[in-house]
Amino acid sequence: MDPEKSVYSYFSDTMLLKYLKQGDRGAFDEIFNRYWKKLYNNAYKRLKDKDLVESIVQEVYFNLWKEKESQKIHKLLPYLLSSLRSNVLKLYREGKAGPFFERGLKYIMLASIHNGVN
Repeated sequence: MDPEKSVYSYFSDTMLLKYLKQGDRGAFDEIFNRYWKKLYNNAYKRLKDKDLVESIVQEVYFNLWKEKESQKIHKLLPYLLSSLRSNVLKLYREGKAGPFFERGLKYIMLASIHNGVN
C-alpha cells in the first residue's frame, strides 16, 4: 500500500457514499481529493474567474456534507457536476457572472452583421 494513500482511496464511490452518509470525515476527504480538480476545471471553463470558481466548488462540497444524510445520491460524480452546474446557473441568474462563451458569440454576431454576413 502506498504510504501517501489513505485506505479510502481504494474505496469505490458507492462505498464512499455509504461512509459519508454515516458522517465519516475520511470518506468526505477522499471524495474531495478525488473530484475537486474536475469540478474546478468544469466551473472555470464556464466562468473564467478563479475566485468565483473556488467559491462554487466550496459550496458544492459544503452542501454535500450538510445534506449527506438526506441526499439520495446514486452516482457521485454526476451528482457533484449537477450541483456545480446549478450553482453556476444561480450565479448567471443573479447577474454575478455571465457565461464566458456568450461574449465570444456576441462578438462573432456583431462582426457578421458588420461584414454583411447573415
